[in-house]
Amino acid sequence: MGAENKRMPLNRQQHRIKRSPSISSMAIMASIILGMILGVATASADVAENDFRYISYHDLLPTSDRFTDVNVTSFSRLLFDVARDQVIVGARDNLYRLSLHLDVRERSTWEVTPAMRTMCQDKGQSEESCRNYIMVLEAHGNRVYACGTYAFSPACSWRQMENLTVTRYDKGVAKCPFSPAANNTALMSDSGRLFVGTTTDFSGSDPAIIRADVSQESARMLRTNQYNSKWLNDPQFVGSFEKGEFVYFLFREAAVEYINCGKIVYSRIARICKNDPGGTQILKDNWTSFVKARLNCSLPGDYPFYFNEIQGMVYSQEEGVLYATFTTPENSIHGSAICAYNMSAIHAAFSGAFKYQDSLGSAWHRQDAQHRDHYECNAGPTARHVSLLDSSKYQLMDQAVQPITGQPLHHTQLERFGHVAIDVIPTKLHERVHVIYVATDAGLIKKISVLPRTKSTCVVEIWRPELSRESRIQTIQYVKETDSLYVGTDTALSRISSQHCNRHLSRVSCLNSMDPYCGWNELQEACTIAPNGDTLAKYWIQNATECPVLTAPVDGGWSAWSEWGRCAQASGGQALGGGDDFGANMDSCQC
Repeated sequence: MGAENKRMPLNRQQHRIKRSPSISSMAIMASIILGMILGVATASADVAENDFRYISYHDLLPTSDRFTDVNVTSFSRLLFDVARDQVIVGARDNLYRLSLHLDVRERSTWEVTPAMRTMCQDKGQSEESCRNYIMVLEAHGNRVYACGTYAFSPACSWRQMENLTVTRYDKGVAKCPFSPAANNTALMSDSGRLFVGTTTDFSGSDPAIIRADVSQESARMLRTNQYNSKWLNDPQFVGSFEKGEFVYFLFREAAVEYINCGKIVYSRIARICKNDPGGTQILKDNWTSFVKARLNCSLPGDYPFYFNEIQGMVYSQEEGVLYATFTTPENSIHGSAICAYNMSAIHAAFSGAFKYQDSLGSAWHRQDAQHRDHYECNAGPTARHVSLLDSSKYQLMDQAVQPITGQPLHHTQLERFGHVAIDVIPTKLHERVHVIYVATDAGLIKKISVLPRTKSTCVVEIWRPELSRESRIQTIQYVKETDSLYVGTDTALSRISSQHCNRHLSRVSCLNSMDPYCGWNELQEACTIAPNGDTLAKYWIQNATECPVLTAPVDGGWSAWSEWGRCAQASGGQALGGGDDFGANMDSCQC
């Protein structure tokens, strides 16, 4: 099979130094320590070298599981089936069935034929793009619905949850993008209807939000109005979720209401009714319930500073809270923020007035619509014609959706956030503490706690899940049943434990870490998670009420050895007359 599953031991690789009898043991120790310091500084160039919150790739390995396969890349789609203790993984040219600890159960290859690959390249696409990248992976009952780009000829298939053998193929156009570089989102409802946000043509110029009855082999689809920039204007889809009668889509797009003043990108949340019947003559095969609103994530002031471009989202069904990451534009000074929204704020925006433009080039203005029932999924047949006219006129809401705190929960400079995941845990002092995991474009994952009383945030840990900084993080998802974050990258899928309490060897360093997962266990005299999940145990001490103390000395022991590196001062000869004790092929260092 060639697949490899690693429950990794700590791999300590040491800097080797040629020595001679003239070098004292003290000098050798000093050289080793210097090598380790330089290694740590290199490994964590994105954070301070003495920041105890940073956990390197090697230090993560003892508490992680890791899955790779030879010549397989783009581990980008994850479908968790907790009841069967498994996760379905979509990668380039392959689907996998793994246990939740990433042991291999099944591999199903789904490669492009040589003829299809050649035809794709003849159309001007690269060899790398002319593969089959899994872009849609959804469950319906005991079945899996998977779609791939298939060399710019999208294809879909039905499979069994316990057997990835194909049971039926399906057309992939308008359900899966042609290009592996496209941003898409998909969601399968309980009724077997697939809701997708994707591009629908080879060139990527026809984006749409679509509903397809894939479980019933129905040919009819509902979609947004084609080539109408007031509905969608070059959207980059980020995610989707369902709540009650509605399905919500999140994306960023060129703001049509700003077009008279120039070009700017805004973040949006769109809403549609699951039971939307679609139009007949007016808006034929189009949504009649489609509305969208701007998502505001900005620093307040006389002139607010906007983080305009949404990059990632996660919706907590249990909490009813939407978390999203935002950035400044790519060509500006880099900055990122995390904002949180509750459903009441989203509903308030969609219940208000619309923003309307009377004619092309005229100013946009606020306007109320008389007939709103169809936007709330309960339009009667008597209002059908009038409501269709309103649906064709009004799509954009006047008011933006405002964050819970009125400003970002967390923001930072010179950094770009991407994917985001969420966990909610009890602590000694609070029943519910939100922990946010966010990926950065530098290949790091930040674990951020939200202090319940003040709603301020603290960076508790910073992880480097991949050794190579060139390996992009493609997805992250948190699974409560394993208390782990699953990280899909260009080269691997990893399961990383949410807690690393045993890094803190003393009571002081344990409590100073302010990690909501950790406390000092007086019976074991160790930093641990809550014993048997009992955060109120008297012998388990925790006081995570503020951010980590970064100024106190940390007794954390030795970190993992860094990777091999050429000495900063290397010469062709041997240093200080050193012999060949440690091998003739090693660099000599001027000590």
